[in-house]
Amino acid sequence: MISASNFSVKIEEGQKKVLLLHLSRRMKKLSLLLLVCLFLSFCSFFKSKIPSYPSGVIFPLERAGEITYKGRVIDFVKDVGGGLYLSTERGLVYCLAGESREVLWKFQVSEELTSSPFLGALNIYVYDKANNLYCLSKKGSLLWKKEFKQKISTGITEFKEKIYIGTKQGIFFALSTASGEELWRFEAGKAISSTPVINDGRIIFGCDDHNLYVMTEKGILLDKIKTEDRIQPLPLVEKNFLYFGTDDHYFYCFNLAKRKKKWKRKIGGKVFCPIVVDRKRIFFLCWNNVLYCLNKKNGNILWWQIIPSRSYYCLEISGEKILVSSFSSLLLCFDIETGEKIGEYDAGQEIKSNPLWVAPYLMFNLYDNKRDEGKLVFLKKILKVSLRSSMESPQKIGAEISFTVSAVGFYRQNYEFYLREGEEEKIVQEKSERNSWSWFPEKEGDYIIGVKVVDEKESLKKEIPFVIKRD
Repeated sequence: MISASNFSVKIEEGQKKVLLLHLSRRMKKLSLLLLVCLFLSFCSFFKSKIPSYPSGVIFPLERAGEITYKGRVIDFVKDVGGGLYLSTERGLVYCLAGESREVLWKFQVSEELTSSPFLGALNIYVYDKANNLYCLSKKGSLLWKKEFKQKISTGITEFKEKIYIGTKQGIFFALSTASGEELWRFEAGKAISSTPVINDGRIIFGCDDHNLYVMTEKGILLDKIKTEDRIQPLPLVEKNFLYFGTDDHYFYCFNLAKRKKKWKRKIGGKVFCPIVVDRKRIFFLCWNNVLYCLNKKNGNILWWQIIPSRSYYCLEISGEKILVSSFSSLLLCFDIETGEKIGEYDAGQEIKSNPLWVAPYLMFNLYDNKRDEGKLVFLKKILKVSLRSSMESPQKIGAEISFTVSAVGFYRQNYEFYLREGEEEKIVQEKSERNSWSWFPEKEGDYIIGVKVVDEKESLKKEIPFVIKRD
């Protein structure tokens, strides 16, 4: 016989088992639900986002205007404040407004200019073939002029109210930005052809004696670092790294803090154009007509592209694209990540400057040799809508007429169709991705069929007339 106490114990044990079984089932359900939620969150996290509106220049392009000026352009630069500056061999310095496409001022010197405008914080510097250095205000007035007995052979760098410049005779100068007064000079081993750069308050320049010179602001030599060959004219410094090409067709990354080479890469020619960088990559043109993209970290070549001709013009990064001009009529655009060509523009004659992007215009310079006249050309993206019908006007009542639209210059655009008769207008197809609409006219009359194409930033309409007759 089972006693009452044993019986109650067994009942309790059974209830516990049922309860545990119930809890186990609930835990399994909760675990499954949690897994489903995690899976959905995971899918949502990795779900492809809608690409953002393209930044920078967008191809195809068309001419939007031009500015003419006297002489052949030497180079073309943009100030951080938005002004555009260029110098010409006729001894003229121009300041232009990109947005309004007009000349703001010009300044004439007596000799032929041989340098581009170098922009400082408040001033502009140029020099002529007689080695006169001019300092202009950004409003176009002459602040001072200094004559050099040596031949100026570098670009000009401004830092803390001083400018630095080198000569073919190997003399490196520091001048006051306020007056042009010589503050100090330093004699290097040979000609200086490398534009000085600034790193952590130190002035660095390359010399034809195969050395990098590191100077203080007061002209004291801190270091002289031996390089393997002559440094090309336009090095770039970023943080503690100096990038430069050499005559023996190598490209270097030099760690200035550690005073040693980080990496070097064999390339196909000399580098005569300015080096540009983004967060991860280095871009430069070689004299063998090749545009290189290198990895900053290790110097590996990520991609390269052959361009039509040699070039010493500066590259232009615009959004996720890089633009390049050369001694040819073609302006080319490449994807900054892959190197794939994504656009080109044929100017019809040789381009004479770097491309420059100042939204919404892409600009470059041309030159007419017979007139000795330069031309700054403004390009903008083509924004065009065309609307066509499946049948010609007029048509009869009840006929099926389809209208199809095509658009250029838009991104992820939508289409809205409307119908107008006299003063009455109605939307016949709401805004959508569908680029066609079919019409079954119910009465005779004179109509206007229109479409409005819109994207995140642009909007444009196109209309065509259409007549409906009873027969």
